[in-house]
Amino acid sequence: MANTDSSSNVQGQEYLVHDHRRARRPVAGAGLARSGSDRVLAGIAGGIAQFIGANPRVVRVLWIVSLPLSGGLTAIAYLLLWLLLPLERS
Repeated sequence: MANTDSSSNVQGQEYLVHDHRRARRPVAGAGLARSGSDRVLAGIAGGIAQFIGANPRVVRVLWIVSLPLSGGLTAIAYLLLWLLLPLERS
């Protein structure tokens, strides 16, 4: 008989059922684009967050933290994305 609970208990440890372990997937057919509505500077973080299904604030904080750690490479990547990514269609 199949287990329909969201978790199962094996030897005192809980394990998630397979469907609950899957990573979020981008929405099918939705390409990566700069956000027109959720933007602070160019809409890059908002577009990335929308593409991966994450909170835009988390993406922005991770980007800010990565600036000094990468020696500024993420700033160059941001500028490149600003130039290369299209603005989302309304």
